[in-house]
Amino acid sequence: MEQQIRFIKSKDDNLHYRNLRRIVNNAQSKFAKQRLINKKRLIILLLLSYLGVYMLSLLVFENAILFFALYSILGLLSVLIFVNIIHEAAHDNIYRSKWLNRMLLYVFDIIGGNSYIWKKRHILLHHNFQNISGWDSDIEQAGPINIYPHSKPSAIHKYQHYLIFFLYPLFLLNWIFLRDFKDFFLKDRIVKKVCSIPIIEYIKLFVFKAWFVFYSLIIPIYFGVTPIVAATALFMLLVTGGTFAMLILLTPHANEKNSFPLPNSKGEMQLSWLRHQFLTTNDITLNNRIIGGLMGNFNYHLAHHLFPRISAVYAPEVTALIKEYALSNGMDYNSFKIKEALYAHYKLIKSNAHVFDVFEEDM
Repeated sequence: MEQQIRFIKSKDDNLHYRNLRRIVNNAQSKFAKQRLINKKRLIILLLLSYLGVYMLSLLVFENAILFFALYSILGLLSVLIFVNIIHEAAHDNIYRSKWLNRMLLYVFDIIGGNSYIWKKRHILLHHNFQNISGWDSDIEQAGPINIYPHSKPSAIHKYQHYLIFFLYPLFLLNWIFLRDFKDFFLKDRIVKKVCSIPIIEYIKLFVFKAWFVFYSLIIPIYFGVTPIVAATALFMLLVTGGTFAMLILLTPHANEKNSFPLPNSKGEMQLSWLRHQFLTTNDITLNNRIIGGLMGNFNYHLAHHLFPRISAVYAPEVTALIKEYALSNGMDYNSFKIKEALYAHYKLIKSNAHVFDVFEEDM
């Protein structure tokens, strides 16, 4: 496996992190336990909503417009299930039992993803090496979009600030039917640096992907939906969900105001792990706590990266403590409104849309 990335060991930053962790740990005793109970109720509500909307779509399929609308709602629910259930279960933040959290992860397989490979990508790579080229599997550099400012461009990158409006809505389509399979079968994928995939996981990959296609496409056709209508509805599910997912997932890391630091030839970073978190991660300001809660408090992203084992239901309080400590100790804390963060992402993509030199050597 490739040489692991290493961060600078800073006594000052280690002390900062220990102090911040002590402050957060002391505050945890005051956090309302009822929120965890409410979170479990939300989980049940989301799962029942997904099942209910799906069953309703089979009853009203003769009305194509309503059928499309219900499948689009399934796309939105898929993303809400991901941020509220899958993401939290991967960090063992829902139940005390790790076994129960692992069982919840299978929901991701049922709605089209692959929980095994995503958890490996997320825990071992993204959380340790966010925004580091070749190590952050959430920003796997490939295809027509160039995220990293220091990456060598190809010809198509010249138009990427236009292409994103067509390609980003296809995010879930790509993830479910291409990305997972690439991670399993291509040797040069980033996730292969940190894990070897057991044979049983290959079997589960195909079984669950087939199940997703079966209930989302084949069963409606069996009930009487024409193949073209069923395929269109599935496409709308994935596009609606993909667009919604990108609005949530793009904003915490990939914009022009975040850093994309590089290691030296020995795999050494020129900053500490703590500083790396602050430079590569920002929060998103939401004025509505209900919306934030419904989105799994994903907008309080720095708190999650610094303390991933604290439930997202407490992210607002943890974020307030982080912000206060950072401002008192000369550490950069960044938070943007969602429109600002999306525009900053667009500016990053546009600035990376380098003019291609036809005399330049191929990548």
